[in-house]
Amino acid sequence: MSPYISYGTTRSAHVRARVLLSRRDAKRNRPAPLLAALAHFFSIDIPGEQVSIEVAGQVLHATAGPEGYIEATLELPEVSPGWHGVTFSIAGEPGYSTRGRLLVVDPAARLGIVSDIDDTIIHTGLTRLVAAVRTTLFIPEHARAEIAGASEFYRALTAGMAGPAQVFYVSTGAWNLHPVIERFLVRHAFPEGPLLMTDWGPSSAWLFREASVAFKTRVITELFKEHPHLTWVLIGDSGQDDPAAYAAVGRAHPERVHAVYIRDVQPMSPIRSDRVRQLVAELLDARVRMLLVPDSAAAADDAHALGLIDDECRDRVRQAVETGSRPPAPSD
Repeated sequence: MSPYISYGTTRSAHVRARVLLSRRDAKRNRPAPLLAALAHFFSIDIPGEQVSIEVAGQVLHATAGPEGYIEATLELPEVSPGWHGVTFSIAGEPGYSTRGRLLVVDPAARLGIVSDIDDTIIHTGLTRLVAAVRTTLFIPEHARAEIAGASEFYRALTAGMAGPAQVFYVSTGAWNLHPVIERFLVRHAFPEGPLLMTDWGPSSAWLFREASVAFKTRVITELFKEHPHLTWVLIGDSGQDDPAAYAAVGRAHPERVHAVYIRDVQPMSPIRSDRVRQLVAELLDARVRMLLVPDSAAAADDAHALGLIDDECRDRVRQAVETGSRPPAPSD
């Protein structure tokens, strides 16, 4: 069983997991990066398993879907904000259970943060196909590098002058990489938060996966609806479809978007560059603040001007960017 980070409010919880065949590798040595990377995508799912889910004394029974996924919503008694445990048990296997985690968003919070992952917090190089493949398949997990200043910026926002805030990481990356990204967040001291990812593979609705703009627009809109007390900062990069997805959300809900920060990823084609700048201008007309920024320091400067972070936090982000963080090189 592979539990994903669950999330919800003080009265309900969205829980996710996947039932997979466990692989117990007897080798003590760390596998080569290529084999370790491929292993995440060649998991064996177990559909149809009956699973019991327990959260805060409430129990729900669910059935794993065709690819082993469990996705359910539980109504809860009034629970406190913060982190809670989730227990998943498989019917017919007494003594077996897996612990996951649930984040209950603080009703006193005023700010929510949505962040992309690839090339927004972690160097991937999706604008350069060869670099992206090299990073994904040949860089050891522990050697993956963060975008300079990103973790400091996110910590500044979550502990900032607007009061408690929560980050949701929304990515079209595959659910198979959930444990890898979760470990990356911990290793680089990012604020922990739910990872909302996608299922790769053909379905009745798409050949490979849900389209990026449609997926991110849908997920962010659902977050807006579930947490009406929050205004949001949306953070992404120009390398793929973040500007289009965030622009769609901003046009539909301008009053809910505090700011949009798009990291300028190079190289960008002239067509894509022109389109991003066009979206920035369109959102400005809609009174939504979207900025194309070179780095986290520029985003922190703007967040400071908006009263979201204080002087000390802004300076800490600047220092982290100046210190720098280069993309990792392949290991031998």
